[in-house]
This record gives sequence, structure tokens and C-alpha cells, in this order.
Amino acid sequence: MNKRKEHVIHKAHKLFIEKGYHATSIQDILNHSGISKGSFYNYFASKGELFKAVFTSIHSQLQEELNALLIGEDPSDIDIFTEQIHLMMTLNRENKMLQLIEDVMASNDPELIMFIKQSKFFFLKWVHNRFIHIFSEDKRPYLLDSAILFTGIMQHMLQTCHAMNETITLKQMIDYCVDRIRTIVEEVSTKGIQMLSPDKVHKLIPNSDCTDFFNNELSIATLSLKKRIEKIWGTDVPKMSTYLKLLYFIQEEVVNNKEPRIFLIESALLSLNMCPQINETKEFENYQKVLSKMI
Repeated sequence: MNKRKEHVIHKAHKLFIEKGYHATSIQDILNHSGISKGSFYNYFASKGELFKAVFTSIHSQLQEELNALLIGEDPSDIDIFTEQIHLMMTLNRENKMLQLIEDVMASNDPELIMFIKQSKFFFLKWVHNRFIHIFSEDKRPYLLDSAILFTGIMQHMLQTCHAMNETITLKQMIDYCVDRIRTIVEEVSTKGIQMLSPDKVHKLIPNSDCTDFFNNELSIATLSLKKRIEKIWGTDVPKMSTYLKLLYFIQEEVVNNKEPRIFLIESALLSLNMCPQINETKEFENYQKVLSKMI
């Protein structure tokens, strides 16, 4: 991404946190980022488009940190899931995501409202996928219902505690919700109670242009390989930077383009493959397997 554009997104992010979405004008953004109105509209069609970029930036950071918690850990460990939820809620609180989302939902921008609604479904999809890792195979038919219940419990507990000025800690709340969902999954699977078929979960986000922030196998594989490269060339910054740029290029091309340029991806992959320190690692072997399923 253009460095100047990144700078505008960063400044707008700070303003949205400090003043809220509606109270932040385009002129405020111009003043704080030091760009002209012409440059702004060269990067973004509207303030709403800029908000999407800020939102995407926040969740890209979140995605990387969530994936980092899984590296070297058992995905079926529910304690790791609890840590991930705690991290997510902490970052959302720091970025005042609840207030920003409420601000946007009160706007008259239907496209922006749809963007926010779809992001909620992405979170639901992420929870559902994590439950598939956590709970046994015989419980799979009931996990979409359980994911819906879990996200609903979390949302309303947060809102109600905030409204009542309760001093319950985030950890206490998350532990409570995770314990409740364990009981629910066991009960509905024992009784064979199913409301929604998990086979239809894709209908939640039909033909979406949104990035799937919360469940990207490629991101996990990329992060694992990135850590290996950093370990190999920790003191050789130029060489390390060269290979990391190749990784980021491939991820951007696959995730953000509807029609990834395969020949460019293959060229970048070949450069990685030609390095013996990389191609002999298990991280690179796994990375290639994941990538082959996506292109």
C-alpha cells in the first residue's frame, strides 16, 4: 500500500477514536494528515471508504495477533480460544470499536452499514470454525447454533455490563461465556437439537468483497514462515526484508484481488523456493500446501 495512504489511514484512525466517526470531518482528516483534498479523493471516494480502510487495518492487526496465538499450540485447546477472545475484546475496547460501529450504524450510508453487518458475520464464521477445531466431530451439526448463541451472549453481556457500570472484568465475562457455551454444546448435541444447518453458513456472506479478517489459513501459514525467516536472518536485515516482502506480496495478491495474478505469485514463490535455508523448512512446506489450495 502507498505509504502516504497508510499515513492518512493512521491519522484518521486516531481521529475516529478521539472524536467519533460523525464528529470527524474530512477537513479534520486533511488538517491532521497534511494532504490536499485532491489527494484525499485520489485515495478514497468518501469518508465512508476511509472508514472501511481504517476498519480493515484494525482487523488486519487483529488477525495477525489471533493467528500468532495459535502458532505451536493445539487448535482444539479451548483455553487458546479464550485467550483469542480476550485479545479481540481488548483490542476492540482500545479502538472503541463498539462506539464506532454504533456511530456508523446510525448513519445514512447503506453501503457502510452493510459493510459493518458483514463484518459481524465474519466474526460469527470465525467462532464457528474455531468451535469445529475445539469440539468433537459428533458435535459438528450443532456448532453453528452454538456459535450464534456464544456471540449473542458476549455482545449482550458487554452492553449490559457497560450500561449498568458493573465492575466485572473482561476475563471474568469471557470465562463465564465460554463455560456456558461448553454446557450448551453438550446439551444440544446430547438431545440432538439443531436449528440451523452449518452447511448453509456461506449464505451469511454472499458474493462479499470484504476481506475475511478472522479465518485465513494463509495468514497463519505466512506468519509461521515469517517467524522462521526472522529467526534465520535476524541480524541480516536487508536479506530478511527481501524475503518478507515476497511473503507480503503473495498474501496481498491472494487475499485482496478477485483474480490473483498467478504468474506473479509463482515468480515470488520461485524466489523463496530457490533459497535453501527457506525451502528446507517445514514452515515453507506447509506454506506451499496452503497456497496451492488457494490459487
